[in-house]
Amino acid sequence: MDSLKDLRSYLIRRFVYTIVLIGIAEYIVIKIVNLFFGPLFARTIYGAAEEVGSLHTDEIILMFCFMLLGLLFQGIERLLPGQLGMLFGEMKDAVERLIQKIPVSARTADNYARLSTYEKVFFLLFMFGVAVVILLPYLAGAGFYSVTVLREFRKIEEAREQANRDYEKKRNLMLSDIAHDLRTPMTTVSGYARALSDGVVSEDKKSDYLDAIVRKSERMDELIGLLFDYVRLGSEGFRLKKEEFDLCEMVRECAAMQFRDIEDAGMELEVDIPEKFLMIKADRLQMSRTVTNLITNAIRHNVKGTTIGVYVMEETNRYRVMVADSGERIDPSQAEHIFEPFVMGEASRSTKGGSGLGLSIAAKVMDMHGYNIRLIQKPNTLKYNIPQEFVKMFMITIKT
Repeated sequence: MDSLKDLRSYLIRRFVYTIVLIGIAEYIVIKIVNLFFGPLFARTIYGAAEEVGSLHTDEIILMFCFMLLGLLFQGIERLLPGQLGMLFGEMKDAVERLIQKIPVSARTADNYARLSTYEKVFFLLFMFGVAVVILLPYLAGAGFYSVTVLREFRKIEEAREQANRDYEKKRNLMLSDIAHDLRTPMTTVSGYARALSDGVVSEDKKSDYLDAIVRKSERMDELIGLLFDYVRLGSEGFRLKKEEFDLCEMVRECAAMQFRDIEDAGMELEVDIPEKFLMIKADRLQMSRTVTNLITNAIRHNVKGTTIGVYVMEETNRYRVMVADSGERIDPSQAEHIFEPFVMGEASRSTKGGSGLGLSIAAKVMDMHGYNIRLIQKPNTLKYNIPQEFVKMFMITIKT
């Protein structure tokens, strides 16, 4: 089952199904009992076939009670010694005379009196067998429902165990990727620092080595910051600091901060943000980081000459924030897991400096806000009213 709601719905359906089956089975069993066992009972008690039609359920129940009480009294009377047994026998006779005075039980009591002990025992065993037959649908239904529930819970346990194994596998892979992403700049920093320390670098090359050390150190600091954000977002103590702010202004600021990086990468920026207030209540810092991550992702993973589009649209009961680009499509197998941590190609990881954490952090932030983020690729991008035919875009949907 995918959720508790699905499990509840399934169990209710199975319960109703079981009750219907029990009802049908009970009807069939009662018909069989009335058709075969009823006449046998009547002939045993009344000794004539013509009495079968006058047999009533209350008489059967009374006869059953009389026989239980009678056999119980006889057993106690035989166990009690001498005078005490005789006294108890007189009490038993008085009770039987009292029962015979009750109108509904008079005929039954008379017929009970003429039965032998053997017939009474036979009748009790016979009634016990009938009771078992009547109860069989309920016992079978209870067994069927129990097996169904146990089987479903076993499936849930197996699914959880598989999910735990998958989680452990992904966690180990993530740790491996972290080690990979940290080791590369650390190796460079260590190598360059040792070269400078050993004095093997000429004076005119020292500044280049120092610049490389600074860049790699900044890269490690950025990666550690992303790891910290990723872990912190999933921690129990983290809470969003929600406030009211203008969505258009926030997105405009994010685009402006990235404009220089877009120009340096040889790309073009296209912005279409309404000149109006679209107020939302959210964590401004986390929302700003999300939009910034989407723009940074577009810069890092596209080639020179790519156009990046940043849009805000107002629709009925929702706002949309779109970060689109005219670069290459993302492979479908990779796109399916694009919001999972460290999902990116090895070539992109090594040559473009991505960590694979930005989109995962963006997805976490949107999920915590109750917003939706998804990747849309051409031709599905054509469904949205944006000025240019972009190849792909990340779209945040905010319900108002």
